[in-house]
Amino acid sequence: MHFVFYVLLLCTSILWAGNFVAGKFLVDHASSLTLTNMRWGLAILFLIPIVWKFEKRLLPPKKALLPLFLMGLTGVVFFNIFMFLALERTSADNVGLLSALNPVAIAIVSFFVLREKMSFRQTIGMIVSLMGVVVVISHGDIQRLLHFRLNTGDLFMLAAVGTWGLYSVAGKKAMQYVSPYMSTLWAGIFGVITLLPFNLPSFAVNNPDSAFWIATVYVSIGATVLAMVFWNLGVQRVGGTHSGMFLNFNPIFTAILAYLFIGEHMTAVQVAGTVLVISGVYLFSTRKRVRASVAKEQNLTA
Repeated sequence: MHFVFYVLLLCTSILWAGNFVAGKFLVDHASSLTLTNMRWGLAILFLIPIVWKFEKRLLPPKKALLPLFLMGLTGVVFFNIFMFLALERTSADNVGLLSALNPVAIAIVSFFVLREKMSFRQTIGMIVSLMGVVVVISHGDIQRLLHFRLNTGDLFMLAAVGTWGLYSVAGKKAMQYVSPYMSTLWAGIFGVITLLPFNLPSFAVNNPDSAFWIATVYVSIGATVLAMVFWNLGVQRVGGTHSGMFLNFNPIFTAILAYLFIGEHMTAVQVAGTVLVISGVYLFSTRKRVRASVAKEQNLTA
């Protein structure tokens, strides 16, 4: 049964990878805060009829308000602000390398807050997958890692990684009371309400054309509505720690889409890194299924 949700998490990674490619064009037309508000504002408009269709109501129960607000504060507001501040102050390579720590942050926060434990096999899987991400981002050049230094921008990215871990845990709590559809809607609403007052004085779009609006629709519907609903479904059904492992596919799918749409080429080193990532995720995500199969066989032979 979990296989379906693993597929949804893979789709989430693909959609977010497409968001990175589209974002390269969008940032030329508006500020990061403006793009975030436009993205989530449009996403909210699409989420409202979806939530109404499945739930026949739009308002969440009072018990869910605090975790939903925390989802909006961490996943919509702080994650984006810290990430954009990081990109202004450090290299894209450093940001990409540090973003690979997202699964680790989710696992750590989930352990302390939700008491989600990891087995030795899962720990090895996480390490192998993280090694694959490092290989992809560093292009196999050890010098990039040896010269890696923390600066203010790197600290902001570490803060972004931490807030994503908090977002995933808040989402797990919120979805004890509401569906992934409603949690995505209200995380967006709380996030936009929080962020918009800071963005209104500088809200502007420069020279928008048809390509800009197409990209905006994609990042709003594909990379936000669909991706966030798929992500929240995964967190709800398989847990934040398991879901976080699939974030390691982001740089892999980004490289593939960049090759297809921008003309960037994948190298043998990137392919090798991809194999490591997939192997690590397999090790991490198959523990319960293997144990369940063994238990079933023992019951049949008993």
